[in-house]
Amino acid sequence: ACFFMSATLENVYASIPATTRGKSFFLGGDPKGENFLYTCGNSVVIRNIANPKIAETYDEHQYAPTVAKYSPSGYYICSADAVGGVRIWDTTQKEHPLKAEYRVLGAAIYDLDWSEDSKRIVVCGDGREKYSHAFFMDSGASVGELSGHIKPVNSIAMKPNRPYRVASGSEDFQVSWYEGPPFKFKKKMSNHTRFVNCVRFAPNGSFLASVGSDKQLVFYDGKTGELTRAIENAHAGGIYSCSWSPDSTKLLTASADRSCKIWDVASGECITTFQFEKTVENQQLGCLWQGEHLLSINLAGHITYLDQANPDKPIRVLKGHNKFVTALQVDKANGRFYSGSYDATVTRWDVETGANENLSGTGHKNQVTQLSIDGGKLFSSAMDDSFRITPTDSLEYSGDAIGTDSPVVGVDSKNGVTVAASMKSIYVLQNGSLKHTVPAPWGPTSVAVSNDGSQCVVGGDDNNIHLFSLSGAPSETKVMEGHRGPVISLQYSPKGDKIASGGKDRNVMVWSAAGELEIQGWIFHNAQVGCVAWSPDSKRIASASQDQNLIVWNTEAKTTRIVIKGAHRGGCNCVSWWDDNTIFSAGQDCTIKSWKI
Repeated sequence: ACFFMSATLENVYASIPATTRGKSFFLGGDPKGENFLYTCGNSVVIRNIANPKIAETYDEHQYAPTVAKYSPSGYYICSADAVGGVRIWDTTQKEHPLKAEYRVLGAAIYDLDWSEDSKRIVVCGDGREKYSHAFFMDSGASVGELSGHIKPVNSIAMKPNRPYRVASGSEDFQVSWYEGPPFKFKKKMSNHTRFVNCVRFAPNGSFLASVGSDKQLVFYDGKTGELTRAIENAHAGGIYSCSWSPDSTKLLTASADRSCKIWDVASGECITTFQFEKTVENQQLGCLWQGEHLLSINLAGHITYLDQANPDKPIRVLKGHNKFVTALQVDKANGRFYSGSYDATVTRWDVETGANENLSGTGHKNQVTQLSIDGGKLFSSAMDDSFRITPTDSLEYSGDAIGTDSPVVGVDSKNGVTVAASMKSIYVLQNGSLKHTVPAPWGPTSVAVSNDGSQCVVGGDDNNIHLFSLSGAPSETKVMEGHRGPVISLQYSPKGDKIASGGKDRNVMVWSAAGELEIQGWIFHNAQVGCVAWSPDSKRIASASQDQNLIVWNTEAKTTRIVIKGAHRGGCNCVSWWDDNTIFSAGQDCTIKSWKI
């Protein structure tokens, strides 16, 4: 009998903005004041601004979305992509049904804005013959012609009340002014001497602000486009973004000089400066003023909540990943989990609050391949030819690193015995000190240590699993044959009597601790199985696959399984159990999710 139990998504530990050096990053605000929007990879991320642990992702874009904005009505989101397409979708229903989809430019869209009646949309970006476009939301029909620029247009804005105006800022150093609808080119404003990075109308329509790589902040009359004030050297570096206060009296700016500033519009004075540490990653590329919240995005993609009352100390900083998550380890005793990514970031998360912090100091330089916790220490392996040991009570890497002869495919530690496998060798440590190095000409691909530390299994490029005894010098006691491709994931059951394996052959298998094959034929994934994990009660196995699905298998009822389809857009890389009813997963969408089983 095959009866299906189900799984429900519990929490989304969201990715962070995927930024590009020297390019503005635009956040989308919510007219209802609850959420904010940004893009990462193939997803649009919707987060609650007061409690950013509440998040969801919209993964329906075929090509990477670049910018997303709410309609003023709040009922729709328009998100634009890297090839000139837009999707307009419903915010009120959980499934986010698609209202309309159009191809409006010939290349990447950089910015967009809605008319106040939520009927018209303007977009800008790179293009073949045109760099901006205005169209009706429901039909896609054009609303005039936004011509006048000769280079890509970085930013566009529509005046939020009548008479309607559209302004756009370009790499040709110009701000163009359009009147309508239908919108027609009226004039050029040539105050900037370098790229114009952001243009924004005040919420009440009184002024337009533009900022550029020339460090200038310029204000214009919102109705006529007449210059009202130009502030030279408003920052010590290029200015990438600006955002108005809700009452239209102040403006927030974000700059490559590693600061954000608040300007009083009436006087043109800077009234608050938020200065960040002088590191490259602290270049500020984007900002949003929504209600009482002021957000800023730095080059690393971190989202800082600025505190006007205390400019030197942010209210909170949201960190995490904007590259594929490739390693995951729960630390239930401390109510936390760790994640590692393709760009060598290791992040520690609080499960309850979603608060997180990246490990700092000198750490890995390349993709993190596995994380393991044993005896108050975090073991991390990476493609940078090393594995590291860091105390779990610290947020800074210790200097404790072991160099290897090739990239490290995995590390596992139990009961004080640590085994790391590089592509050429196996390293065995006792209580943190290296005791043995064993050559492995068959090319290790994964590793797991038994609960008592007396043995380990190492998966190989030879499609086999190699069982080693670790009492005394490591010795290979058995070759476990069965997979038809490299074995890329292994784990001992918590009871210690079984081993689960996952392979490039799409297969999940179960073996006895002595190395005898017990369950085979679990081939329901459509791509390689990158991770297998046992439930705490040793009865079920969760598998994560490149086919975007998670499957929960039952060793006691071999034909029943729970399939979580499309768990991670682009592929699932990791899975781990929190308790017998909860699994955590991570993948190519740079996101960690928890599921109730």
